[in-house]
Amino acid sequence: MSTPDGPSSPQPVSHSDISLWAPLQIRDFRLLYIALFVTNVGGWMNGIGCAWLMTSLDNRALMLGLVQASFMLPSIFFSLLGGVLADKVDRRRYIIALSCVIFMVALDLSLLTWLGWIRPWSLLAHTLVIGSVFALQGPAIMSVIQDLVKREMLPQALTLNSIALNVGRSVGPMFAGAMISALGSASVFLVNTIGYAGLGAFFLSRGQTKLHQPSREGFGEALWNGVRFAVTERGFRGMLIRLTLISSCMSSLLSLMPLVAKEQLGGGPSTFGTLVTWIGVGSVLVAFGRNRLTGIVTPNMHVHLSVAGAGLAYIGLAVVHDLTFAAACAFVYGIAWTNVSITFQVGTQMRLPAAMRGRGISLFIMTFSLGILLGGVVWGLLADLVGIKIALIGSGIGTILFNLMTYRLSMNTQPPSAPT
Repeated sequence: MSTPDGPSSPQPVSHSDISLWAPLQIRDFRLLYIALFVTNVGGWMNGIGCAWLMTSLDNRALMLGLVQASFMLPSIFFSLLGGVLADKVDRRRYIIALSCVIFMVALDLSLLTWLGWIRPWSLLAHTLVIGSVFALQGPAIMSVIQDLVKREMLPQALTLNSIALNVGRSVGPMFAGAMISALGSASVFLVNTIGYAGLGAFFLSRGQTKLHQPSREGFGEALWNGVRFAVTERGFRGMLIRLTLISSCMSSLLSLMPLVAKEQLGGGPSTFGTLVTWIGVGSVLVAFGRNRLTGIVTPNMHVHLSVAGAGLAYIGLAVVHDLTFAAACAFVYGIAWTNVSITFQVGTQMRLPAAMRGRGISLFIMTFSLGILLGGVVWGLLADLVGIKIALIGSGIGTILFNLMTYRLSMNTQPPSAPT
């Protein structure tokens, strides 16, 4: 504490005073960022290719929902396992091994599709394996980001990661639509293999460097401590509950968009690619701009504004038959979805003690994936039963209602106090 006549105590640097680009000054983070960007582009192209291929094999909305579910369902069962392993093993070797697995599966999917041997359930089997590896690898990759930057730079590093994800979402569908039209779905699956080859190459280039000191807890003890943290740490638990409920409605457009392109607009893969591209454009815009608003807009207000924007976008898409207006709705949705995703991602990860990093991130991924899984299956089934318009309107209303029900749950980003 300062005295009236003495100098003031030094104040910590506000997260909003740090440049968004500051983490890129760290060489290892910069190289990882490039590798993740290439992987994200390939991943989005792969997702678009799988969704569009399924419409050719079986165009029921439920099957489209299962494509999304097959990517997300493994996160519910395997993410915590991945988090425990991320805290207990050499993250570098672990990520290299899993990158090799995805490389081989994506290559196999490309070959089967090119030969015309792929079927709806074999497609889902491949996406399920890819989703399982994502679930195991995700906590380790997000933990590496925190290994490479200081805590005060973490919001900027996570925002940059979101920018890479959403630029990939913008560029990937654009490339995917063009490549599917010209070369077929097999070509975009092949691109995904290149992305994971690049990610593996980054970690191979680090030699034998360890990224962290592995935990000495036994496997069962580490697993139990992760679950106990989620149950007993009130602020972290509240954010996870709120995220699950909101994302279960707000995410449904991610699986329903092919039907919007086909049934609402009467378009093909290029129309689908255009809509997803505009989601990506909105996502990139908000990711670049939100850093300047950190000191002005509270996390709760970020959520409220995002939910309102998503509700309007859903209602607009339910009545639209014009591509220009649909693209505008997709743009608004991209802003809303990305802003709420970043808000919860930063909020949950800022509350994690260092020893709980991998497991805490895995719990966030599990929760987020559960919401997206529910959004894909439940709203996809409803679209089959009562039509795409009702499903879209219901998603918008549900997003708003769940936000109102959970607005009192904590969005405090301060980590829990250490026990005394």
